[in-house]
Amino acid sequence: FRMRKWKQISACCLAAVLTVSGPAATAWAGSPEFARTPEEWAKLKDNVMEYDELSGLIHEYNVTVQKNQLDINDKKKDDRITSDDYAQKYRDAASDYRSSISGDDPASDAQNAVNAATADEQADKNVEDLTVYQLTYDQEEANLVATAQSSMISYFQQTYELESAEDSLVLQQAVYQSTLAKQSAGMATQTDVLTAQESIQNTQTSIEKLRGSIEETRQKLCIMLGWKYNDAPEIKDIPAVDMERIASMNPETDKETALQNNYTLKINKRKLENAMADITKNTLKRTISSNEQNINTELVKSYQAVLQAKASYEQAAAEYDLESKNMDTAERKHQVGMMSQLDYQKQKNAYNTKSIAVKTAELTLFQAVQTYDNAVNGLASAGG
Repeated sequence: FRMRKWKQISACCLAAVLTVSGPAATAWAGSPEFARTPEEWAKLKDNVMEYDELSGLIHEYNVTVQKNQLDINDKKKDDRITSDDYAQKYRDAASDYRSSISGDDPASDAQNAVNAATADEQADKNVEDLTVYQLTYDQEEANLVATAQSSMISYFQQTYELESAEDSLVLQQAVYQSTLAKQSAGMATQTDVLTAQESIQNTQTSIEKLRGSIEETRQKLCIMLGWKYNDAPEIKDIPAVDMERIASMNPETDKETALQNNYTLKINKRKLENAMADITKNTLKRTISSNEQNINTELVKSYQAVLQAKASYEQAAAEYDLESKNMDTAERKHQVGMMSQLDYQKQKNAYNTKSIAVKTAELTLFQAVQTYDNAVNGLASAGG
């Protein structure tokens, strides 16, 4: 089923398409049909959310991205292309204010004179042009993609957390039943029963909160990517971590690319090209120097986060392997009656906990790698 409206489809056949395609489409694509191959459009328009499609979905269906593109188009129509064009807007405003000075109203004339002087000053200090706006909007789009990536990773982290809580609930219910049996045999107190019951209630509360959080994240993703909040696209698993990519990381060799790609740095360099006043130029030069230092620092920090996440993942994997052996032993003992059901349930819970820990650690590592790659591709924090 298609979940999005096709661009350039006529209103007269829209109803027929929706009848065939199921739930009503919710967003127009931002690009014309010829911008992508039929196969690419088919992937974006299906009712499946995949990690490697996030960038395309944001570009085509995100409302903020579409609004920004409309703004760029409007600026082109208004001939606001170069920094001189923008400066002229301020100078025209200054001229209008001066034309309003009549000599009949001293207070009004004084205000118009102040406004005219302010507009002239803004014209002199202007560093904006169409390129600056385009770069700013490109940066916003890239940040939206990064947010969608983090949200999708968080969705699965929360899902694993829910899985762990539900497994703990099964164990706690088994403990509760065992405690009741012990109480009947005089081997447990009412306090023991209430404690076991409280553990169940606390976990049930956590489960409900997690389900709410998962749904909130799902809805956020749907809205960002062009679905309605209550649509139900299939959300595919996050890809496996590319260990070869980690091995090839090197902040020293990657920093030049990170500097070239950084949106904030490109914006400030463009502003410097447009600057006319010496004070503005000097300020921008200092800002650019600070940007470059911050980008280098951010890249190193991102790399260190990858190494730390990798070490945590490897430790979680080692602990899981050990717990797998314990689980195999428990299976054999349980089958021959050498382990009680409760002890078996405890071992099963320990095994499941380690299994989920590996999945969670891999997602954390995946996020760290993505953050590093995003930094190289232009999103390293440059500090303004």
